[in-house]
Amino acid sequence: MNPFLTVFLVLFTRSLFATTTPLEAFAMVQNQTAVFVDVREAQEIKLGMIKGAKWFPLSRLQQGGEWKKDFRSLTAGKRIFLYCRSGNRSGQVQEILKKSGIQAMNLGGFEELRALLPGERP
Repeated sequence: MNPFLTVFLVLFTRSLFATTTPLEAFAMVQNQTAVFVDVREAQEIKLGMIKGAKWFPLSRLQQGGEWKKDFRSLTAGKRIFLYCRSGNRSGQVQEILKKSGIQAMNLGGFEELRALLPGERP
C-alpha cells in the first residue's frame, strides 16, 4: 500500500474515533472552555461531585418544560461532558441532547471519575 495513503488513513481514522480523556476534560473545565454536568439525582450527589461540576439531573430533562433554556444557560457555549453513577443515564442524556441539537460527551460513571479527578461536596 502507498505509504502516503496509509498515513492518511491512520490520521483520518484516528480523528473519527478521537475521544477526550477525563483528565483532558478536567483541564478544559479548569480553563473554562468546558463544563462537567452531573446527571445523577439529588440523593446521589450527596456522595460528592467532580470539582466544578454542574448539577442537572436526568429527571429534569424527562419532565419537559423549559429544560433547554436552563441547560443552555448552564453550559453557555462550552464543551459538555456528562457523567452519572455508571454511565447509563449520562448516555440517555447524551441522546436527548443530541435530538435537541446539543453535542455532549458521556464520560461514564462517577466512581471511575472520582478515582482520577478531584471531588467536592455539593
